[in-house]
Amino acid sequence: MISKEAQESIKRYKQFASFISSFYRTPSEISAWRIGFFRWFINLQGVIGPKAKGTLKEEVILGGVRTLKISTPNSDPERIFLYYHGGGYSMGSPKSHYSLVSYLADISKTTVYVPDYRLGPENKYPAQLDDGVSTYLSLINDFGYSPNQIAIGGDSAGGNLALITLLKLKKLGVDLPSSLALLSPWADPSGSGESYNDDMADRDILLGPIMKNVWKNNDELYHFYIDEEDVDKQNELMFPLSGNYQNCPPIMIQVGTEELLLSDSQTLKKLLERDGCKHEYFEWEGMYHVFHIDVKMPETIQAFNQIGSFLEKHLPKK
Repeated sequence: MISKEAQESIKRYKQFASFISSFYRTPSEISAWRIGFFRWFINLQGVIGPKAKGTLKEEVILGGVRTLKISTPNSDPERIFLYYHGGGYSMGSPKSHYSLVSYLADISKTTVYVPDYRLGPENKYPAQLDDGVSTYLSLINDFGYSPNQIAIGGDSAGGNLALITLLKLKKLGVDLPSSLALLSPWADPSGSGESYNDDMADRDILLGPIMKNVWKNNDELYHFYIDEEDVDKQNELMFPLSGNYQNCPPIMIQVGTEELLLSDSQTLKKLLERDGCKHEYFEWEGMYHVFHIDVKMPETIQAFNQIGSFLEKHLPKK
């Protein structure tokens, strides 16, 4: 049984998502002002949302990418979480995720860096992957952290970016981060999993309304950041469910049972089992896509504590 706070959150975000979905247009036709409004409205979530007590933010540059460094009095400056925000690779920013990351930093006792990586449709793939790799390498080469001091992760599209960044680093032969923590990762941008159906779209209060419009228009969400002529569903650096996770660091996955992306996480879990990659997997009963955006819910606090416990095993303390 979900908490009363979660029940109220579901009602609130259902209205939020319905409003946002009314502005949807096909990727090839959406105007700059609609994209701008989407981004402004999404950013409000982090701007007006609550912050953990004593939260500090600082703007830094990682590999040429403007990045917010977020910490609280509980944050260990030597334990780094490189967090890629979600937003379908077309919206979202460090600003939109400021509230979420404030609580995540506080509860996980890490210092969190949130890159403002390039978005589509203005910047097409592989711009996002390039920014993911360059921000990680900058933490090592420019800021002096060792790979075992760094965890990477993110929510939704940010979870996708964490996965493809990991796979790219593996291909480059550089030292990998200590671990990954993924919140409802968009591991299947093609939407081919079994949870992508009308029933789940009705249950998914956050993504459902937009996905119904996507299907109605015969669109693909990935067209916001990948041109059709460049799509390669066998390319693990686009579609991480095509990846090999042998010799990868431990990976944690959290996902709600009421979200379209449920099968993304379920399939990813099977791949990690296949490849012998150490992992922790949690399905949150009754929860919507990236429910962590409502930072005051008991479920969110518990989820952040799960992440904190996972990172305690893999990030050294002072």
